[in-house]
Formats: sequence, C-alpha cells, structure tokens
Amino acid sequence: MARSLKIPLGVDASGGAAMVESDDLNTQLIMTALSDCDNENAFQQELGLGPEMIFDLSDPGARAKILRRVYQIFDNFEAQHRFRLLRETIRWETEDGDLSLHFTYHDLESDELKPFAKTFSEGSTGVT
Repeated sequence: MARSLKIPLGVDASGGAAMVESDDLNTQLIMTALSDCDNENAFQQELGLGPEMIFDLSDPGARAKILRRVYQIFDNFEAQHRFRLLRETIRWETEDGDLSLHFTYHDLESDELKPFAKTFSEGSTGVT
C-alpha cells in the first residue's frame, strides 16, 4: 500500500512526519490535482484546475473548462493505473452560493468505487 506525507505537513503522535495511506492518500491526491495549483515554478504550470474555479463559477464556460481539466487529470491517473473517472456520475450542485462538483471514481488498485465531492467557494481560496 502506498504512503505519502500528509498535506498540510505535520507531525504524528511520536514526533515523526505525519503520513497518509489508502483512502486518505487517494483523497489527498485527487484534492491536490483539483486545486488551483498556483505556483511560481516554471516547470510545474498547468497542473491543477486553475483560477477559473475561484472567480467564474457561475459561468458555464468556466464549468466546461473545469470538466475538461478534470478529464485530463483522470486520464493521467488512469494511465498510472490509479483511478478511472466514471464520467456519467459527474454532477454540479449549488448551495448557499457555493458550487460543488460530485462524481464517482474507480480505484483501480482496490477495485472499489468511491464517491468524491469538492466544494468551490466564489471569492475565497476556492476550496472548502
């Protein structure tokens, strides 16, 4: 089973680096891939969804860009034999001015279907 450092970085009860694995690691990987990934590294641009997810949530064109990027991200995950996006399960929900993207993905390692949701808050950092 794969393990990784927990994001945000922290320490565990014994004073060592906090680690994640299994479902928590999967959620962390997908959330990181679906973040705005704003950085100044010239070699790591265009990794996430971009700033459209923060400022243009009500724009259908921005939603289309977000979905196109989600498809690209999951195509990469599938090429790595990690996850397969079940595109027919994608849906948008709006509540109290926040927009949520919901979908189900197939964890190829455990051969299980997993639900996923990400909430975007307009005018904030984009993720809640």
